[in-house]
Amino acid sequence: MSNGETKYLLIGYSVASWWCAHSIREGDRSGRIVAVTEEEGPYSRPLITYVLGKKTGDVAYTGTIFQHDEVEIYPRKRVVEIEPRDRIARLSDGTDIRFQKALIATGGIPIFPTIPGRENQGIFTFTRRSDMESIDTFLHGHPARNIVILGGGFIGLKTCEAMMDMKKNITLVELAPRLLQNMLDEEGSYYLEKALAHSGVHVIKEDTIVLFETETDRLTDVVLKSGRRIPADLAVVSIGVRPNVDFLRNSGIEVHRGIVVDEHQETSCPGLYAAGDVTETRNLLTGERNVVAVWPEAVNQGRIAGWNMTGREVAYEGSLPVNAVEVGEKAMVSAGIVNPPADGYETIVRKDRENYQKLVLKDDLIMGAVFVGEISKSGIYINLMRQKLPVETFRDKLLDPNFGLINLPTNYRKHIVKGVGIEV
Repeated sequence: MSNGETKYLLIGYSVASWWCAHSIREGDRSGRIVAVTEEEGPYSRPLITYVLGKKTGDVAYTGTIFQHDEVEIYPRKRVVEIEPRDRIARLSDGTDIRFQKALIATGGIPIFPTIPGRENQGIFTFTRRSDMESIDTFLHGHPARNIVILGGGFIGLKTCEAMMDMKKNITLVELAPRLLQNMLDEEGSYYLEKALAHSGVHVIKEDTIVLFETETDRLTDVVLKSGRRIPADLAVVSIGVRPNVDFLRNSGIEVHRGIVVDEHQETSCPGLYAAGDVTETRNLLTGERNVVAVWPEAVNQGRIAGWNMTGREVAYEGSLPVNAVEVGEKAMVSAGIVNPPADGYETIVRKDRENYQKLVLKDDLIMGAVFVGEISKSGIYINLMRQKLPVETFRDKLLDPNFGLINLPTNYRKHIVKGVGIEV
């Protein structure tokens, strides 16, 4: 069964697709756009943390494209096969969608190791609205006092952030020797652990869950590799995600860890583009190919894909890993290379009992930044990284408490002030 031809097909409908649709509409006001999504519809995925933690009441996304009836949404459906040569996408219900151009933005799938007992009640992942709703429903229906979170990476810390005000006993279990090892350096992780301890979170490192113990199909304890047993009424597995690319394996589209795209976000098959957590792009700083699963880069990639799909040639400069998380009252931001190799790099550090700031430099360029505690000026350093602006004329002032726009070249100050979405 076919539903007629679609000019633009969006496979997946989260932030990358939202902004792709917005860019398409800038260049093509009438071309038919169809979005296929496994979920109910578009929403702001980062807000699930704050809705579960009762810090906000809605996950609605407020992008301007959704004020108009300009995208046909196929909710609760999944693309199971793509035939790039014939421009056909086959859906899980048997529907075929013929398209002229398509964006693949299927995001990531939570990694869930095969742990005995994982099928029982009280065990969740936490990356989607449906996860948030399932956890919230469970907490309302069961007197959960003890919560165990597996994973001390970004998703695990966001899960912890969501639950810290619930007045529960929270244990965070991480296999690595420190938390947020890809986002923070060793000293930054130390400041994070102090903040967690101050907020009452118990941290266990260099260990992992090997068994979910249950009674009448309900979680009661988790057993760690070390042999420790921890009471648990609810457990969240938050050890990361992998690109959702399994349905593309026989499509002819080049896939490594993620979908390989060029500087226009186009895949190896002409007319098919990809953006967001499912893509493998060039790193802005190193030129290496990797998957950078962060919200701002999904926005940038989606916008650029949309422009190129309508014939406006725009190049993507490359991905910059930027992460932010808040634990209790301690905020953290990191960007770029935070754990540099020994040769060719230098670091500048400023710290006190509550705050830690570190910049990584190479050839007079900022290549990485870690801010824990005081983060108000982190946006300036991140934009210096993005613009690759040499810092030799103000290097000695970089982490001075009074450092600001006044220290930057005049032309760059104008760019910052006029830039969109930049904190100054």
